[in-house]
Amino acid sequence: MKLSTRGRYGLRAMCYLASNKNKGYISVSEISDKLNLSENYLEQLIRLLKNEGLIKSQRGPKGGYMITKDLKDISVGEVLRALEGNITMSECVSGSYDCYNKCDAYSVFNRIDQVINDAVDSITLENIINQEV
Repeated sequence: MKLSTRGRYGLRAMCYLASNKNKGYISVSEISDKLNLSENYLEQLIRLLKNEGLIKSQRGPKGGYMITKDLKDISVGEVLRALEGNITMSECVSGSYDCYNKCDAYSVFNRIDQVINDAVDSITLENIINQEV
């Protein structure tokens, strides 16, 4: 399993917002400049995060984006699922595919998915900002 740029860049943007939470609303252009990411691509990712209620926006000269919850209440898993969808290595385990004949490897795929999901769900933005990972 490999994270796409969507997951990597989106998590980086969330970490930037988290580490600057006390500044208030932060513009996409500032995030783009500081992280050296495409502003247009970042806007797409921000939209996904906003749709999931992880960030909120404000218009105007002092507008931008801000994290909506306490940092200890936002897991890496939540952020990645908002950007990537289900975190899985096999469609049969995720439930998005009907697996009538569960092969011998099904239990292995299921166990790997559980371990990965448990790991990303156990890490919060607060852990990342406090370098407790």
